Amino acid sequence: MSVKLFVLLFLFIGMIAFPMARAEQEHLVGHVDVINVDPQLSLADLVKQTLAKYPDHQLIAAMHQEGDALQERGSRWFAGASTASIYYKDDFAGSATGAYEVDVGVTVPVWNWGQREAGLQLADQTQQSISHQEQAIKLKVAGLVRKVLWELKLEEWRYHMAKKTYHLTKQLTKTVGRRVELGDLPKTDFLLAQSELLQNKTALMQAEAKLMHARKRFHFLTQDTKMPAEINEKQSTVELAASHPGLMAIDATIAAKKAKMEWIKAKGSGQTTIGMGGVTERPSRSESSVNSITFAVSIPFGGRAYNAPAIATSNKAYVAAQVKKAHLYRGLLKQVHEAEHALEVERAILANSQQMQANAYEHLQMANLSFEAGEINLMDFLRIQKRSLQAIKNAEESAIKLQRDIALYNQAVGVMP
Repeated sequence: MSVKLFVLLFLFIGMIAFPMARAEQEHLVGHVDVINVDPQLSLADLVKQTLAKYPDHQLIAAMHQEGDALQERGSRWFAGASTASIYYKDDFAGSATGAYEVDVGVTVPVWNWGQREAGLQLADQTQQSISHQEQAIKLKVAGLVRKVLWELKLEEWRYHMAKKTYHLTKQLTKTVGRRVELGDLPKTDFLLAQSELLQNKTALMQAEAKLMHARKRFHFLTQDTKMPAEINEKQSTVELAASHPGLMAIDATIAAKKAKMEWIKAKGSGQTTIGMGGVTERPSRSESSVNSITFAVSIPFGGRAYNAPAIATSNKAYVAAQVKKAHLYRGLLKQVHEAEHALEVERAILANSQQMQANAYEHLQMANLSFEAGEINLMDFLRIQKRSLQAIKNAEESAIKLQRDIALYNQAVGVMP
């Protein structure tokens, strides 16, 4: 078979997307990590499955527990646990007076002015923040999934091209060897072709290793070996807004921090208590017992200086959340700008790469004819072939990167898959 036929066959096959669902073929290195394509699995489903296995998902259950506990506390009639007490007093040992006193009472903490409302407000803000925090975690996981999927897609394509290049050079080496035996080419051409083959074999080993690493990163993140068949996304028309899950989550955190500060202010330096009880006493054995009822109110006061540190600490957490939002917003603006710029640049690169790809096809065919006709030597042909194949590879990579950049733009503006 002529070199021309091999080149044309390579170009034809190279235009066909190489699905990862195919059965694993031979590898140069025995270490193989398998990732299968599941046609029934969507990108949104993969994100959902990954979220369920992601460590941060445990925070959601803890947040629900906190919100329920705060709601339970605010719905109670009393501000804390009641206490029961008993007090007994008797005469000294050896005394014959027979005097004694028994006091029994119950003390109940009651809400300070505005404290219960502050507690319920804190519970409400905490409950409202849970869904926003959950969406923020989901967006974070979606970003990780998008990144690992497109890394896998790129490494798959690079491996595919390295494999095709290797097999093309392998066939070329066989053809050159036969022509050397026939005396059409010098033996130095065979050595040159063989060196090129070994270089391409090394490149294939490296591409294979990078592909396996990308597959393993996918498995470590998703805890699965299945990926969607379709991962391309449409570019969102939504711009960065207050509805971004990250911004909504930090806004909910700020509201909860403020509600907690109001709760601490309302609690003050202590809790008001009401106590009721009964007293039974007898001065001596010869006298009758006297029973009475007791009523007590305890109101803390003058504790502003003692409560100030707790309020200051809570206020610091509130301000820190506001500062965090400012940094987050600036960071998101930067991400959106960079994502927009990356898209604009990649579109321009793709248009240029496609023109270079068309030229590469034509140049490679012309070089093949010239080599067969003896118009150029093998070294020149290999140089043209390498440059042409690189142009073809760059165009296909640019198309993949454009789709990746669309996904990253959607991630930047906070759009879920």
